[in-house]
Order: sequence, then structure tokens, then C-alpha cells
Amino acid sequence: MVTKKKARKNEDFKKVKLKVGKKLKKTTTTDTTIKAKRVILAAQLEEKVETDENPLSFRGLTLDELCKQMGHFNSKVKLNAIQGLKQILTSRPDLVNVHLRLLVPCVAVHISDASFEPPTRQNLLNLYKIICTASVPAMSAHITLFLAHVLRALTNIVTEVRHIALNTLSILLERYPSLCRNHADLFPCFINYLGSSKRLPWNKPGLIDTILNFINVYDMNRERKIETITVGINFEEEKIEGDVNLKKVFTTNPEASPFDFAVVSSSKSHAVSPFELPNALLSLSAVLAPIISNIVLEDAGGQFMVQGVKLIESVVRGAENQPNDFLLKDFRKQVYDSMSSVRIAISKRQGKSERFRNAASWLLSSNF
Repeated sequence: MVTKKKARKNEDFKKVKLKVGKKLKKTTTTDTTIKAKRVILAAQLEEKVETDENPLSFRGLTLDELCKQMGHFNSKVKLNAIQGLKQILTSRPDLVNVHLRLLVPCVAVHISDASFEPPTRQNLLNLYKIICTASVPAMSAHITLFLAHVLRALTNIVTEVRHIALNTLSILLERYPSLCRNHADLFPCFINYLGSSKRLPWNKPGLIDTILNFINVYDMNRERKIETITVGINFEEEKIEGDVNLKKVFTTNPEASPFDFAVVSSSKSHAVSPFELPNALLSLSAVLAPIISNIVLEDAGGQFMVQGVKLIESVVRGAENQPNDFLLKDFRKQVYDSMSSVRIAISKRQGKSERFRNAASWLLSSNF
């Protein structure tokens, strides 16, 4: 009698009965045939309907789908996603404020993408310009992440990546000066960039303009337009005397809000400007000196003369109006010494640098 256990054991050594004409498979070869079946998702066959809350691109994709395609490995898919986002946000600018939480993380990370071709980078820069039309209160929650990607891209080994990062930084500085001024890492990181070997050439389009925007953000001595509003509050009658909408005043000018206290707010709206710190201003003058010298010596056509004069005036104005110069011994002399290359450059262009000499009169004096 054959038991079940013995029967299972004999199955391994069971003789296969062959049919006449049947070929055996070779045991030393690998079967590479591939069998594929088509998978049809019913959801993809459903026709999408465009609504006010859910607009579609020219390819019939929503904002969520386009943002997901921004993470695709194929550069062509990314380009189509960028163009789709541009199309939707251009036709519906009201969606920028609403979807910043979705747009900034998926778009800003690609500023350091070295695989992009020049046309794709230009499309990406144009998309950044559209995103930066968002209001200051809406962008305040996302500016830290945006600037983090920009500052990281400034140190990229690819020149084109650093160029688009510089142009993006210029847009942010011009559009959101108060938010950029309150960013703790922006000033030291950009100073390090200007003094590093990865800085773009002085005559590269956008560099000098970005530096001027950077200085305007931190320069506390520049002229400001101040509007005075007088409001009377009658506590007994619980009335406000004066034709003023306080809600409109504080929403249009967030920096004027009386409720922005350091105890309850995460912002640093009243932080000290680096221009009020002698060490920071000295670092700025040291990195600007070679750039100004190159403008004076190499700008034969005078294309950058106005910008060079503004750079000199900013350094001189900061040194003369420094309120805390006592914190650094011989502060003005150190600024004077740091700009020695500028004095040499101006002296070599006698007769062609009258505007430079007037702007640098303080630097050309021998009071030290």
C-alpha cells in the first residue's frame, strides 16, 4: 500500500510521458518572452469638466496634475507642465494667492535643475514672475522656502543655474523687500556669494541690478515715502472719528499693523538692518570693491556707469551715517582701506571718471 507521504516523494522522480512530435524545452536557456496585458482605468476615460474652482490647461490638466508632472523625470513633461501652469495662472491670476501652498514647493525646487535647456529655464523664470504677483501677506508663509531654494541654487556648479537663481532673487527682492529683509540668512549668504569664485562676471546681465535691489532692501538711509493718517478714537461713545478705514490701512500695509508683536508673531518686522551694524557694512564694502573697480576700468562704453555710481554712493552713505560705528574700532578707516582698489581704478581713468570722482569724494579724501 502506497502512503500519501511516499506518493509526494515519488512525484519529484515521476517519469514524464512524451507525446510523439513534441519538442522538449532546453533546460540551459532562459525564456525571455514577455506577456503584457492592457490595463484600462475607468477614471481616465471620464471627461473632465472645467469649473471656476478647477480650471484646465490647454492639455486638459488641472493644477494638481500639472504640479505632479513637475516631478517627472522627463524634461519634456516638465516643460509642458511649466507651460500649462503659466497658461492657467495667466488667465486666472486670482488663483495664485489661493494655491501658493501647492505651487511654491513643487516649482521652486526646480530652480537648481541642471538638466533644463535654455528655453525651459526662461519659461521657468516667467512662471516665477507670475507666482511673485501674489500679495505680501500670502507670500509671507512661503518666502522662507522660496529663498532657501534660491540661495542653494546660487552655489550650483552650473553657471546657467546660478544665473536664473540670481534673476529670481532680484524678482523677490523687488517684489517683497520687507519679507526679504526679515530673512535671517539672506544677507550673509548673498555677501558670501559676492565674495566667492562662483559669482557671475560683473558684466553678466542681472548681477548689478540684483546687487542694487539687495542694497535697497537693507539700506535704512534711503528716502521713504511716509503717509500720515490722523485718527481720533472716542472710547466713551465707542466711535472712531475720521474718514479712515483702519482695516484697509492694516491689510494693505502689513508692516503698519499694531498687532505684530514679537511675543505673538514669528516675523521679525522690526529687526535691525545689517546697514546699522558696522561689521556687516564692512563686509559689504569689501565684496563690492572689486566689482566697482571692474566697472570703472573695463566699462569703456559707460553702460554701467550709473549703476557703479550708485554702488559707490551706497557704501559712502552707509559709512557716513553708521549709527553704531563705536562698536568697531576705526570703522570708517577700515571701510576706507577696503575700497583702496576703487581709488586706484578711478585714478587710472583720469578725465573719464568725473561722476565716479564726485560719488567717491569721501573715499578719495586723505583724512585717514
